[in-house]
Amino acid sequence: MDSLLGEVTSGGVGLQAVLAGIRAALEGRNPALAALGGLISGLSTKAKIGLAVLIVLVLLLGPVLLVILLLAVLVAVVISAVRSAGD
Repeated sequence: MDSLLGEVTSGGVGLQAVLAGIRAALEGRNPALAALGGLISGLSTKAKIGLAVLIVLVLLLGPVLLVILLLAVLVAVVISAVRSAGD
C-alpha cells in the first residue's frame, strides 16, 4: 500500500493527468481539460518551453501549409480541366 501511495504522490506525468481527469469527472467538470492541465503541470520546465515553441510553430505555419494545399488542389483542377478540354 505504501508503494501505491508513493507512486500516486510522486507519479509521472501520465498518472497526474489521469488523476486530474478522474477528479474533474467526479466534480462534474470536463475531464479532458483537467487531464490536459494535469499533464502540463507534470511536465518539466524544458518540456513546457518545448511544447510552447511547438504550439507557436504550428499556429504560425498552419496557415502557410493550408495555402500550399489549396494551391496544389487548384493546380490539380486546372490540369484536369485542360486535359478534359483537349479530348
